[in-house]
Amino acid sequence: MVKPNKYGNIDELLPGGGEETDSSSSTRKRRRPSPALGAMQGERRPISVTESLKEEKAKAERALEEATSKFEDEKQELLRLLESKESEEKGKPIVLTMPVTQQEVVFELQRIDPSKIDVSPENERIQEFLDEISLRDILPSIRKQGQQFPGTVRPKKDGRFELIEGSRRLKAAVLAKKPYLALVGDVPDADVRELSVIENKHQDVSYFEKAKAWERQINDGEFANWTQLGAAKGISSSNINRYKACVELDEKFVRILPSPSDMPLSYGEMISKLRKKNERSLLAKVDELLELRKESMKEGGESLGVEEVIKALKSSVRVRQAQPKAKAPVLYKSPEGDRFLKHGITNKGTTKFEIDGADEESLSKIVEFLTKTLGVELNESN
Repeated sequence: MVKPNKYGNIDELLPGGGEETDSSSSTRKRRRPSPALGAMQGERRPISVTESLKEEKAKAERALEEATSKFEDEKQELLRLLESKESEEKGKPIVLTMPVTQQEVVFELQRIDPSKIDVSPENERIQEFLDEISLRDILPSIRKQGQQFPGTVRPKKDGRFELIEGSRRLKAAVLAKKPYLALVGDVPDADVRELSVIENKHQDVSYFEKAKAWERQINDGEFANWTQLGAAKGISSSNINRYKACVELDEKFVRILPSPSDMPLSYGEMISKLRKKNERSLLAKVDELLELRKESMKEGGESLGVEEVIKALKSSVRVRQAQPKAKAPVLYKSPEGDRFLKHGITNKGTTKFEIDGADEESLSKIVEFLTKTLGVELNESN
């Protein structure tokens, strides 16, 4: 009799293994094939529905990213040709393939009055935050040399234009009092949001602006809640909480920064904690910093850096109580010499009173006066 192998019969783990057994052994429950053995034989591990959806999502995101990158490369190359003096194509329309719909759209390079341009609602950037300080990286060159790189707009029915990307350059053109250089084309609605993101690759929107945009998407029903949004965008729950804290920020706390993009992700949580410590002092400091920022814009000077702003905010909530200086005990006594009062201040700032010879009624009046003056009550727990 053959002794059974304690590790089992390896043939049973192989496909077709154990088929030549007798009828008595065929009723025995067969062992499930080993996943490791299957992998050695080239078998692919079964993929769950969730993993399959994640793979499809990642594949679609890669395709969209490649299409957007291709659009930007084509745009830059065609613009280079348009600006080239040797190019025979100068002044002619250019054709670009849209990243989402893959439609070919004809664009013309035009200079437009900025007052005729409206920023697309798909643009995440809050336009009210754009000023001389937040645009200090591009405004001087646009004032001196004009706009070098065009934005993208599409015509509207009322003769105006909708700006798809290039809102920072638009505001800079307004401040510099110059016409706006733009590629004008009938961009499909499905491509507007994706193209509006292109500008953000050069100067990313702030965490506050991003959080506000995501909040709108949740309110519009694109996501059920913040948890679902975080899962879809691959954001951890801790960072989702930070974005939610940014949504609760008063815009004044963003305006005091050199640029909204300078804001750290933890800024909203930090402001929430500071408000709990001393809200009145904090808000007073914010108003003070806003005035300093306005003055720096008028005078063309440097504004406070983000680290300096945060330091000023933290310092504003620290309550500094002036400690009484140490004072040697002073003795007071009645003319008769039967009542005494000694008053002194210790090195730790503690005030001490010593009373001798006073009757119960006088002591009650003294206690009543002190409690009323100090605004304190009897502590029943002592």
